[in-house]
Amino acid sequence: MRAHVLLQFAHKRIHEVADPLTESEWDLAGVCGEWSTKQVVAHLTGWAAYFEEFLAPYVGQTMATPLIDDFRQLGEDGFNAKHGTPAAASSAAQVMAAYDAAWRRVLDMAERIPPERWSEPGALPWDPHGSLDEFAVYAYFGHQYEHAAQIETFHDRRRRERGVV
Repeated sequence: MRAHVLLQFAHKRIHEVADPLTESEWDLAGVCGEWSTKQVVAHLTGWAAYFEEFLAPYVGQTMATPLIDDFRQLGEDGFNAKHGTPAAASSAAQVMAAYDAAWRRVLDMAERIPPERWSEPGALPWDPHGSLDEFAVYAYFGHQYEHAAQIETFHDRRRRERGVV
């Protein structure tokens, strides 16, 4: 498997559902819980930055790990609140620019990991059998697609309710 290709597809999918939205549509609450599209995309940006920190050692890069540290200290709910909720104060363009920048770094790093390393069992510190590609598919590809579906479904439903299809 070429995990970095799947990650590219997931990144593209977020653009497919978010790019057509107006600024006011980006601000509508209820896409995922009470979050707006803006907050969902900011949440995905936080997770991309986490993934960048996670992948760094696999390409021989040392970097600070403030997002991994946040996750350890705050737990999943606290991490999500910290990296998604405040985005309401930013513009859609700012949120998407941050998302794209984080994903460019992740995709660059992912391409530098040898293919055999992606599929190597035991690559995950917490799972003696898990591989990087399994983690990427589940935690990042699946995560992106799940939120893309929420964004798309929310806005499609709103358009149907308004009679705009």
